Amino acid sequence: MSEPPKISQACLPAAAANLLALAHGERCVPSECQAACCPGGIWVDILHVQRILDAADQIRPYLAPEYAGEEDAWFSEEEMDHEDFPSGLAIATAIVPRPGQPTRTGCIFLRADHLCGLQVASEALSLGWPGLKPLDCALYPITRSAGTALYDEETTADNPHADCQRPRSTPLRPRYQVFRQEVELAIGAAGWQHLDQRAKESGKP
Repeated sequence: MSEPPKISQACLPAAAANLLALAHGERCVPSECQAACCPGGIWVDILHVQRILDAADQIRPYLAPEYAGEEDAWFSEEEMDHEDFPSGLAIATAIVPRPGQPTRTGCIFLRADHLCGLQVASEALSLGWPGLKPLDCALYPITRSAGTALYDEETTADNPHADCQRPRSTPLRPRYQVFRQEVELAIGAAGWQHLDQRAKESGKP
């Protein structure tokens, strides 16, 4: 299996100020939210698509049985040119009826237990994080735009159930703390520390 592309620290994006805003809760739990953030497909860099296809036989056992067949059906034919992708070109994962919930749609890699089959496969194959999981999925609800990492307020406004948060009774924390794993994936551990310092200097929690 091929190794994931390396990203140099110099290429990591900057962080937007909206990461310092307070989250309204703590991280969601897939069994509770039922993967509310996965009603459709996700754009995947064409190089990462090839990495997934190269590992198809290893991935297949971890997918929903009804969608584990021909890997040619895992991605749509729709393409998008965009500078946010390393190769400049992305294609979308297929959108299908959800396993066990056929009246709802979801990404073809979503399983009946509401987990991502690519993530489960990556963990089983000891591929590290994010492994075979598409970068934009691993980052969500953090997103990247024009070289900047930010909390995706547009998507969460359109789909409030997909904000990856659940209520908590203890004091609220800033988004960059609640989604530390995603922010560090986007800007690196040193970038997160810099953001934390910015928050302290600005008087944020």
